[in-house]
Amino acid sequence: MSRRRNAFNQLVAVAAVFGVGAGGWGLWLEARDQYDRSVSRDRIAKACAGLVDADQVLDLDGGTTKAEAGGEANDSIDQVGPGFMPARCLIYRVAKPGTSYSHFLLSVWSNPSDDFAQLVSGWDDPFGIVGRPAKADVTREADQTEAAYPLGDGRLGVYYGNAAVVKAKCTGKSGGTTSVNAMTVAKYFERDPVTDADRRTLAELARTAAVRAAKKLGCKATLPALPAELPTPGGELVNAKSATGTCGWYAGYIATKGRGRLPDRALGTPAAAHAPEESCLLGVSGKEVRGMWPDLTEDEHRGNSLDDVLRLAPFWLRTESYFGDEAREVAADHFGREQRPLDPGTAGYDGEENVWWASSTCAGQPAVHTLSSDYPYNRIVQTRLQALFKAYVTDVAARRDCTDLKFPEAATFRLTKG
Repeated sequence: MSRRRNAFNQLVAVAAVFGVGAGGWGLWLEARDQYDRSVSRDRIAKACAGLVDADQVLDLDGGTTKAEAGGEANDSIDQVGPGFMPARCLIYRVAKPGTSYSHFLLSVWSNPSDDFAQLVSGWDDPFGIVGRPAKADVTREADQTEAAYPLGDGRLGVYYGNAAVVKAKCTGKSGGTTSVNAMTVAKYFERDPVTDADRRTLAELARTAAVRAAKKLGCKATLPALPAELPTPGGELVNAKSATGTCGWYAGYIATKGRGRLPDRALGTPAAAHAPEESCLLGVSGKEVRGMWPDLTEDEHRGNSLDDVLRLAPFWLRTESYFGDEAREVAADHFGREQRPLDPGTAGYDGEENVWWASSTCAGQPAVHTLSSDYPYNRIVQTRLQALFKAYVTDVAARRDCTDLKFPEAATFRLTKG
């Protein structure tokens, strides 16, 4: 490495003496950029333990020649191996001297894991309300990072608007490790849009990292190739009557059972036979809220004003399912306190997080299915929730070859006053 840096130093010196003197300022800039890029490659390779292609990282967000690792203790991966997981590296884009911006994050972990869980909650705002105009149609569009799109048939993993997660499933004896996972995140997504090309790069980086991490951990895995196409993730909810994919069950349900006060908007993703997770977000439009508001009791709206609901506290429901390793690590959030595991083989209701859960066995693997609702909307539609949740889980069971279904007791859907 020192020999290569010395060569670049000499090139820069030659360019400075001869290039500038001959009016070759462009040659000087090119040499400087090549040197900066070489140093940045080394920094990325060191921080991320050689798990990713440094050039691909540098080319994200229009490309940069200067990057550096984060300065915190956990911003670099010291080693990948037993006892050194989970791990992560954070890369910053360097602009003019003294300024840097979040650029790229890689996280790697193995299963089973006590450090990563699929957190569910009825308090988790899916619409990114903060910063929206006061008169915005809040439930028209969800945060683009919410829904997981399958990579192909889902065997490889999932991707989001700003990230990708690839899973390497271990075969044979792997010291108790069932899978190795790699997540790549475009940390610039709040500053610049993540293009389709960058999303594909994120997926490629995640796949490379999963393969290399699995090899270092002694996990024998064969990963499928990336699919030829990655549909652009969208956050716009559609009319629930025309919902498809992971929300197709809901369109069928309201067609036969009627909608009433249930949501009139839906956001799903393509349904995949082997995806480790899936979700369906259901939202109530402002028009529907205004229509039902005069008939709501004080206990149903719980002191919220119509203006609060339209601007700050929209009505919504969400169904989610997790399969295999992911199902073994589902928990109700309980923000700031100990999370509550929602274990495979069980079913119930977490009143603090407004989450019901069911479980099943799908193609021989455990599965956990959840229904989350914001408060107080769960009270407004409580008489419909048991049948709604059963319809969802039954649909998943038919699509994913699931048996041994366990549902929450009927009493958990009767929410008490107070």
